Amino acid sequence: MFSGYLVGYAAFRALFSHNPVMNAAGGILGLVCAMLVETLLFIIRTSSHDLRPPSSSTSQIKKKKNQ
Repeated sequence: MFSGYLVGYAAFRALFSHNPVMNAAGGILGLVCAMLVETLLFIIRTSSHDLRPPSSSTSQIKKKKNQ
């Protein structure tokens, strides 16, 4: 998230010619965008974890129950 703040700060500093208020606004916007990206990546990671086939230990337990 801190890197998102720095990227936003630097981008707005370059765009708005060193206006301190706009620099801070760009940093906050970069922070929010970084948080959204992290949330999206977390959702993708957890949803792909749910789609994995059952592990071998689970199938071994089922085999023991059937015997």
